Amino acid sequence: MADKHRDFQPGAILHQVVVGAFRMQGKTLHHWCLENGVTPASVRNSTYGQASGPVGRALLERAIDAAGREVVSDLYARRMREEAERLAS
Repeated sequence: MADKHRDFQPGAILHQVVVGAFRMQGKTLHHWCLENGVTPASVRNSTYGQASGPVGRALLERAIDAAGREVVSDLYARRMREEAERLAS
């Protein structure tokens, strides 16, 4: 099991990975937000690091757990490697 406290760099890649992990489950981030009484904008702000206080960090952790922490971790690592390779070339 992945370390629950693993740090993810906020930004577009993290947001896209979380959205993609929900889609892999046949769900959407928007639907999860509705079920959990949060706005998609709030989750977006937390994935992009614009809501980095305790409430935003807690929301980010909830969204990552719901999307599947291990899946998010694997997808995030792959996307970061791809980005590093792209920048190196």
